[in-house]
Amino acid sequence: MTIRATFSRKPAVVLLAGLLLLLPATGDACRMYAAIGAHLPDGMLYDHLRGDDTDFPYALYYLAPQNDDGWGIGYYPQFGGLPTIARGEPMAQNDPAYMATVVAIDTPPEPQITLAHVRKGTSGCYNVPNPHPFYRDKVGKRWLFEHNGGVNKTRMEDLIGSAYLASNPPNGSGIPACASGVVDSELYFLFVLKKIEEYGWNVVNGSAAAIRAMVAAGETGAINFILSNGETLWAFRKGTSSHTLNYLHDSANGYSAVASQYPSAARGSWVSMNNYQLVILTRNAAPVVINDVRTYCPGDIDKDGLANGADLAAFAGNFGRTGGGDLDFDGDVDGSDLAALVAVYGQPCP
Repeated sequence: MTIRATFSRKPAVVLLAGLLLLLPATGDACRMYAAIGAHLPDGMLYDHLRGDDTDFPYALYYLAPQNDDGWGIGYYPQFGGLPTIARGEPMAQNDPAYMATVVAIDTPPEPQITLAHVRKGTSGCYNVPNPHPFYRDKVGKRWLFEHNGGVNKTRMEDLIGSAYLASNPPNGSGIPACASGVVDSELYFLFVLKKIEEYGWNVVNGSAAAIRAMVAAGETGAINFILSNGETLWAFRKGTSSHTLNYLHDSANGYSAVASQYPSAARGSWVSMNNYQLVILTRNAAPVVINDVRTYCPGDIDKDGLANGADLAAFAGNFGRTGGGDLDFDGDVDGSDLAALVAVYGQPCP
C-alpha cells in the first residue's frame, strides 16, 4: 500500500464545490461499493474508498458530502469466514475512523470480500452509525447486504409475511434505534433472504423471485443491492438515472468490483449495469450477468420453458463436472445445484 503524504492537490473548498457540481442530484441514492479477490492488489481498496481527487474523484470518500448520514464497511478476511463490520455516524470525510478503517483493510493481507456504503437516510433510524451493510446469520454463514434506493415498508412487510417476520425480526444491525425504527432496506434484505431460502438457498433464483414478486405487488422504488455470503458477491440494479451501478473485472490483477459510481476519473473497464440486471462476482472467474431477472428461468437447462425431467437428466450427466446445471454459477455442478433444481422442479418459466 502506498500512503500519500497529501490527499488533495487542490484547495478543499474549490475541490468540494467542483465535485458537487459534477455529481447528479441523488435523492434517495446512497452510494455503495464492493470488491472480491483472493489477493487484492496493494493500494486498490485505498484508491477505491479514499483515493486522491485527481485520479479517483469518485472514491466513496468524495461521495460522502451528499451522503452524510454515516458510513459502514464490512469485510470478510477469508472466504467463508465471519465478517468484521466498522460503522460511523459522522460523514465519512469528517470521521477519522473511516480513514483508519480504509488504511487497515488496505494493509496486506487485504480482506477477500469488502462491502462499503455511505448513507443518505430516508427511512427508519437517523443520527446513528450507518446500519449498512446489514447482517444476518443463515445456514452457517453471515450474510451482508447494502441497498441504494427506497421501498414501501408496509408493502415489504406484507410480502415477507407476519410468520417469517416473527421468526426473523429486524435486528437493526445491532443498533437499538434501527431495530425499533426499522430501515426499509432491512425489510428488503429479509424478503430477499426469505425467497433465497424458498429456492433451496440459490441466490440467483431467490433474488429473481423476490424482484418479480415486488414488481408484481406494485413496488416502484429503486432497489439496487449488493449481497454477500462470504463466498460470492451479487449485485442487482433497478432504479432511476441517479441509481447507477457499475462492475469491473480485472483479470490481470485477480479481482472484481462493483460500485454505484466508478471511483476513477475515467470509466476505463467499468461496465454500466442496466435495469433488472443481476451480476455474480466470484473469486476466480469472469462476472456472470443475468440480463433480466424478470424473464430469467431457473432450472431450465434445456431451454424448453420448464424445469422438468429433461433438465434433471442433463443435470445428472454433468454432476461433478462443469457445464449445464451449474445453477449457482460457482464453477461446478454439485449438490447445491441439485437443491436449486428441486426447488423449481415443475415450474414454468416466467
